[in-house]
Amino acid sequence: MRATVRRSTALLAGLACFLTPATSARAAIVWDGDAARGTGVFGSVECAEPGSLVTAANQDGHGTIFRFTKPSGLVRCESRGISVGGTRYAFAPGSTYWLGWESQLSTVSGDFVVWQWKSYPNAAQNYPLIMTVKDGSVRLFHVSTDAAWHLIWSAPVSAGAWNRFALGVHTSASAGSGWVELFFNGTRQTFADGGTRYAARTWDSANEPKWGVYDRDTPQSAAVNRLDRLRVGTAYSDVG
Repeated sequence: MRATVRRSTALLAGLACFLTPATSARAAIVWDGDAARGTGVFGSVECAEPGSLVTAANQDGHGTIFRFTKPSGLVRCESRGISVGGTRYAFAPGSTYWLGWESQLSTVSGDFVVWQWKSYPNAAQNYPLIMTVKDGSVRLFHVSTDAAWHLIWSAPVSAGAWNRFALGVHTSASAGSGWVELFFNGTRQTFADGGTRYAARTWDSANEPKWGVYDRDTPQSAAVNRLDRLRVGTAYSDVG
């Protein structure tokens, strides 16, 4: 009997060693966009002078952060894509990604873009998902193939306040398969359709995230977007 127990215990231990890696592999950090590592964590930067994307020491406990400065007259100051191990990362269809970041804005007046899920090259959807700030509210839109903007979520924000975003995207060119989820300051959000998972077409050709400030319609507006704790993973726990 004792030998049988010993053999059973050894078998269970072996199974645990075999199963644990597979379980932990379900969630994985894809990218750590720590500002202390510099702007090389991005795939590329689109920020012409006199705009600037720099790392800076913050004064309110956030340590080193990214500071995107878009002065008056400049359309954009944005990052594009991410770099993993020195190589531009290729996002893929049929995959689930969670993107997390914290943002502090110098202004919440006007109407400007702070995040995009951008298509390259531009195809049926220039940007399937886009986040804007307008008149004191942050807004998330889904943009359909007919270029119609559908407001799916919004919340009040204040200039100078830090806010935490965690956005889940399942990438699919089919509206029946793609979806979006959102946590705002640690709380799961409900979308305009009443659900916490919004079904939508989220993939077109190739897509990459863009952070920063973009204001094509009123480039005379100046804005600074400070960003911290940028992450990309495969589960909310990776970035939340």
